[in-house]
Amino acid sequence: MGRSAWLLLILALAACTAEVRETDLLRPITGGGLAVEMLAKAAPAYRLSEERIAVNGATLYAVHLTQPGSRATILYFGGNGYTIGRYGAWTASIFAALGVDLMIVDHRGYGLSTGTPTVAALGEDGLAVFDHLAGELGPSGRIVVHGQSLGSFIAGHVAARRRAAGVVLESSATTAEQWMQAATPGLAKPFLKTHIDDALKGRGNLANMPLIEEPLLLFVGTRDRTTPPLLSRALYAASPLPPGRKTLVEVAGATHVDALTKPQAIAAYRAFLERLNR
Repeated sequence: MGRSAWLLLILALAACTAEVRETDLLRPITGGGLAVEMLAKAAPAYRLSEERIAVNGATLYAVHLTQPGSRATILYFGGNGYTIGRYGAWTASIFAALGVDLMIVDHRGYGLSTGTPTVAALGEDGLAVFDHLAGELGPSGRIVVHGQSLGSFIAGHVAARRRAAGVVLESSATTAEQWMQAATPGLAKPFLKTHIDDALKGRGNLANMPLIEEPLLLFVGTRDRTTPPLLSRALYAASPLPPGRKTLVEVAGATHVDALTKPQAIAAYRAFLERLNR
């Protein structure tokens, strides 16, 4: 881009205010359930149980996938574009190979879940789902809470308030304010004013870090432009856990959504699960 183009861009940005509202972040996508045929092809070891979980003002659609010899259950919260119908079979294929059971939930208003999503409601839904799963598994159940992107905020909220076996935060962020700052191109920062919706101010995982006592695994792609690696580094630094109980993996070549497709991430996840079972 030439100097004149940059100048025009800067002049345009000088008058710009970026407003981030809760409705910008939460964009419900409806969809169907997990097709048995797709699951059989992607993860034949799993047995499927569909569930409806009643929460405040909504009913959540969930699938509980079990296999013989499982060493833990992953409670998985997907990102903003995630629904079980679209990505459930793919998620099952990843976790079946890790030798764990899996529960996936459609956020309220997404997929087959009812209700209207808000950031606050999603956090409370996460607690209700955790309690539901813990009740099913009983005292001997081992739950690892995993969240990707938007789901990482739910997972962090749950892990800060419930006792899990482990916590995995993938493509996460510190606060809405720092996320916005990190996602803004460097040349634009002096000229672009930002306004964060009150419902989003301070939201993120930074406040949860001191409250998470379980073993912690952080994933982020080196090519993630949505939640850049510096945000996961800040979360790692904010965690009071000793190095032996927290791990940060910057997945080479991964973007915001594909870290778990990389062998580096799967190897780190497998090692994390093995440490939990010692």
